[in-house]
Amino acid sequence: MAADPRFSEQEATTSQHRWVPWLLALAMLIAAVAILHQGRGTLPFFDEWNFIIERRGHSLDTLLRAHNGHLVVAPLLLYKLLLQIAGLTDYWVFRVVLVALHLLVGLGVFVLARRRVGDVGALVAAALVLFCFAAADDLIWAFQISFLLAMVFGVWMLVGLESGSFRGDLLACVCLAGALASAAIGLPFALAAVVIIGSDKRRLQRAWVAAIPLLLFALWYLVYGVSELKIGNAPVVPRFAAEMASNASGGLVGLGIEYGRPLALALLVAVVFRLATPKRVTPLLAAVVLTAAALWALTALARAGIGEPLAPRYIYPGAVLIVLIVVELLRGRELPSAAAPIALALVCLAGLANYATLGAFAAGLRGNAEVLEARLGALALVGTAVPAGFQAVPREAPQITPRGALESQRDFGAVGLSVSALPSAGASQRAAADAVLIAAGEVVAVDAKKLSGSAPKLLAITAASSAPAGRCLRIVPLRGGGAVDLALPAGGALALRSSATVPVFLRRFGDQFGAAPNILIAANKATLLKARADRSPVAWTVELKPSAPLTVCAR
Repeated sequence: MAADPRFSEQEATTSQHRWVPWLLALAMLIAAVAILHQGRGTLPFFDEWNFIIERRGHSLDTLLRAHNGHLVVAPLLLYKLLLQIAGLTDYWVFRVVLVALHLLVGLGVFVLARRRVGDVGALVAAALVLFCFAAADDLIWAFQISFLLAMVFGVWMLVGLESGSFRGDLLACVCLAGALASAAIGLPFALAAVVIIGSDKRRLQRAWVAAIPLLLFALWYLVYGVSELKIGNAPVVPRFAAEMASNASGGLVGLGIEYGRPLALALLVAVVFRLATPKRVTPLLAAVVLTAAALWALTALARAGIGEPLAPRYIYPGAVLIVLIVVELLRGRELPSAAAPIALALVCLAGLANYATLGAFAAGLRGNAEVLEARLGALALVGTAVPAGFQAVPREAPQITPRGALESQRDFGAVGLSVSALPSAGASQRAAADAVLIAAGEVVAVDAKKLSGSAPKLLAITAASSAPAGRCLRIVPLRGGGAVDLALPAGGALALRSSATVPVFLRRFGDQFGAAPNILIAANKATLLKARADRSPVAWTVELKPSAPLTVCAR
């Protein structure tokens, strides 16, 4: 491979515009503000709780154990540091770090592009990356620190390799090690390092740059590695990879995959045309093309059976590599200053087109955060005495265990709603809290030796009549059945008996009962509904729907 004769590997562009760094800084500021604003009100979600709960301590197994096949020691150490600094209550700090990593990727793209397409072209390239809001997962969800770290290390590895100096090689070596230690998407960058070093006449002297990180990764893989690659996915690799490339292309320009497909095809044609002339293929072009191909192929082999190629989290790494490929294809062709306003306006329009995507994903995470707050608040009432297999947050964070929630909030700050806040929370939050309490068995049915007690507090009665039955209450439903709502204080009990099965519906903080009964009381059997005592003074509302006369006593 040889460099383009019009623009050698060591030659730099001569264009210098003082206003370009200022515009780059402005683009970074706008991107950071947009992302941070949209991500407001979010909390740890799903895989993050694996780090928070399951990766406590600093043992080798804790740090080096694979997460979904990824070596994640770098993001894990960063998470541990942030938990000590900010805890769970200042989650915005995690998002600031995520955005800072995104800005570092944009800056790295600018540095690489500046020597190839000049200041103005580099500004456009960096802005495309900075405003790639279609990659909402990677920009809003703090757990994607792992992907962003891998991309920061990967891009700056390329910057280091380009210098050809010992310091540059040392930077590249450290960055490659960091990329491999952040996520599996860092592995294709090792291929880039091998290609660039292998094309250098000093390849033997520089081999250590790639050899050391790869050796360390190989040692890790021998002990802890778990392959996620599935040979059975091989037949769908071309389609899966093509869809990922198209989605990344469309995301870059804010037009979606429909326009991304022809853009990706045009890019493929341009790359093939350039590869057909080996003398015009630079080491960096070969490196980034192979890195992109490896990224998409390996992702397809690992995720084709369980993942969606159009998932937003796959857009970001692909988009960065596509920008670098285009920059290298245009090497030596500077964008005129007069064209800068139009080019930057188009980039801004692409960012605006994708801004809604960013907002929609952030809104989903905020909704999850509201549910999480309520469920963890209810879990604080329950404690650790729960049925086997109980999950407090089954959809948003199934990794959370009662003990894990208790210990993590004790050490890093409580994010669950307080006992006093639960009754005044939003309707969806109160319903979520009730779901936890009911699933945890806060109200249970046990056998009662006899019916005794006093009249329960009657809250509502529909299609039925009530009358005293000794010290208790007798409910007689009308034809077709009736309904009666009774108060059940925490720590209290209701004794009841009927000649027919009685469906029982429960709510405490919520406004509505569920569609299906929470408990069924067997016919002709005295039963005691017991509510566990806890720190909340709010009583349960119990709705009974008898189809035959029913006697109820409060205890």
